[in-house]
Amino acid sequence: MCIKRLFLLFGMFLFVLSVYSQTRQSLEEQRRQIEREINETNRLLRESVREQEQSETKLNLLVAQLSQYNRLISGINAEVAYTERQINSSNEQIRQMTNDIEKMKTEYARLVYQAYKNRGQYNKLIYVLSAKDFNEAYRRMKYFQQYGEFRKRQVKEILVMQEELKVTIEKLTAQRAEREQLLAEHRRESEALQTVRAEHDREVSRLRANVQQLRTQLRAQQQKQQRVQQEIEKMLAEEARRRGTTPANPFNVLTPEERLISNNFRANRGRLPWPTERGTITGKFGPHRHPVERSVEINNTGIYITTVANADVRAVFDGEVSTVGGIAGWNMFVFIRHWNYITAYMNLVDVRVRQGDKVSIRETIGKVYTERGSQSATMQFMLYEGANRQNPELWITRM
Repeated sequence: MCIKRLFLLFGMFLFVLSVYSQTRQSLEEQRRQIEREINETNRLLRESVREQEQSETKLNLLVAQLSQYNRLISGINAEVAYTERQINSSNEQIRQMTNDIEKMKTEYARLVYQAYKNRGQYNKLIYVLSAKDFNEAYRRMKYFQQYGEFRKRQVKEILVMQEELKVTIEKLTAQRAEREQLLAEHRRESEALQTVRAEHDREVSRLRANVQQLRTQLRAQQQKQQRVQQEIEKMLAEEARRRGTTPANPFNVLTPEERLISNNFRANRGRLPWPTERGTITGKFGPHRHPVERSVEINNTGIYITTVANADVRAVFDGEVSTVGGIAGWNMFVFIRHWNYITAYMNLVDVRVRQGDKVSIRETIGKVYTERGSQSATMQFMLYEGANRQNPELWITRM
């Protein structure tokens, strides 16, 4: 019974180690992902050379980096906590396994001692020959044989379990070393977070010195967003007129081909490629307070992506170009219809597509407008399901 329980414990321990490995792998991949985001943001910050014109971009990059560092530290904390739980659980299992091995050793010692005491009292041959008949003699002989095999097997199992226990203890030692490494990383990233926060506070103070100019820029940005929304509504109204539907639900009647594209788009939620090959999200979707002018609430209809100068802009999925136009102060825009879904790409130049063109996933449709002499540029990306705005960050894959 003790042996079965020992094997059961060891099997459970191997299962826990397997689950631990998979979960740690997932947590480590999340950490590497955030580290890639931080590296990309750092690179963009280094390339923002025109300080006066890029000041708001720099602040947005710093805000994004604060969020990235907070996510990174939270992830490291989760790894440390998970490792601690596994170490505690493994220690308890090792304690139980050690106790069971000791019980097996005690039982084996008792059997050996008993056999030693009885070695003169029972002669195996006499015991077998004194049987009443052949069947009883055979059973007595098998008993001695099985008893000897049991003792040998018990010794072997004790040795095997001792070796497996040794391996398990070595794994736990490695886990403790990983925990110490994670704690060191936590301290290092916390120091980096404090450095970024100090730089962020300096940038906020500098921008507050010219708050009137900042308010003017915010009003201009809100006007751009209103104009974009008007263009979207105009496009939806045209679709509804052409299809004989309503602007609130212009795509409720689709052809089989259109429905297939629409369903495929929906099935790729969270896996769509970015509209730029590289970049950092510097403007979140939805309402939030401006990092400098806290009394102003910004309600972004999409996300802002800061990327390298003159970066290509790509379609995030197969579709058909619905509208190509321009907005004063926001350059060109492209709307791509994926039937029940629409993606919008703002602040473009060198647009390479026209209304009615069929485009493929990752096909270049233009470039991000870049100020002369600047090493970074920002575009806005929006996504609609019918007439309803969606958070594009939930649809695109992690960079």
